[in-house]
Amino acid sequence: MTAWQRTAIAIARSRMAKTLAQPVIGRTLLARRFIAYGTVNDAVSAARALHSGAGITASLFYLGEYIDDPARAEETVSQTCRAASLLGVHGLDVHVSIDPTAIGYLTSAKLCRRNAERVAHAVASNARGHSWVMLDMEDLSVLEPTLALLHHLLAQDLPAAITLQARLRRTRDDLAPLLEKPTSVRLVKGAFPLGPEHDYQGSTETSRNFLSLASVMLSPAARKAGFYPSFGTHDDVLAREVIKLARANGWQPDQYEIEFLYGVRTLWQRELRNDGVAVRVYLPFGTDWWPYVMRRIGENPRNLLLVTRSLLPRAGAARLAARADRRRVDGERDDADVEIARQRQA
Repeated sequence: MTAWQRTAIAIARSRMAKTLAQPVIGRTLLARRFIAYGTVNDAVSAARALHSGAGITASLFYLGEYIDDPARAEETVSQTCRAASLLGVHGLDVHVSIDPTAIGYLTSAKLCRRNAERVAHAVASNARGHSWVMLDMEDLSVLEPTLALLHHLLAQDLPAAITLQARLRRTRDDLAPLLEKPTSVRLVKGAFPLGPEHDYQGSTETSRNFLSLASVMLSPAARKAGFYPSFGTHDDVLAREVIKLARANGWQPDQYEIEFLYGVRTLWQRELRNDGVAVRVYLPFGTDWWPYVMRRIGENPRNLLLVTRSLLPRAGAARLAARADRRRVDGERDDADVEIARQRQA
């Protein structure tokens, strides 16, 4: 883990930093780039719009992590269960994501398990389409507890899934027993390396292992077992290779998916859907956005520029608007600069 990433995690966990920064920065451009909606009703409406407009599904995530207050954990659970219910009512995939530290892990493992069971039962009761409670992978200090929680839920025949990181050498072993079960794995590159002994170094090695793991996830045996692969990546080269692997191994378009963060590469999301590829968007909602956004900064330092730009004086608005006409970020127009210009000119 780099010094930058360690700092980002520390700031994400800092109550003082959140107390000072969140009201000052408010829902600035950085927050709005990744988080769109404050209430569960708004989030479900957004999921409906994505589905009806482009055939894109969503995974709803109630903002909050590193929580050591049981009352706050209860709020996360109730909001997530409510999201599952509403998604089912509207005939959408009942797909929700949770962080173990948001549902009580920092209080006790027992509370975390009990709350995870409640969410999983809510998903099972309202299930439509590809429905799971997806366990997010936070920083690596909670890797083992998250895996243990997954196996606990699966042992009860609950619709549980997990996020695994291609960066880690151990992921192949963690993945192997899951390929024989009707569960799902969201494979991501991973943002917080431990060191050469534990993980692949650099983008090239990580991407190579990502595709190696993808080939196992897309094996005929995994498909026969009812395994559902999900690939969380904004890397078009990786995604195209994954799609080739799926087609070569006889996987149908609705038997696997590519997942994006909300607000990232929206044009390419629609391009993939037009090509028949299943696309899901990770859609956070709520007001406690500080830890989530700080993790986005930890993963990509460039995101810090969105904070700086959003606080620029009005005099810079015209320059930003002109620059937005020239720049393309992640293969599409940088809507960030456009939005800042609009805010400053208003």
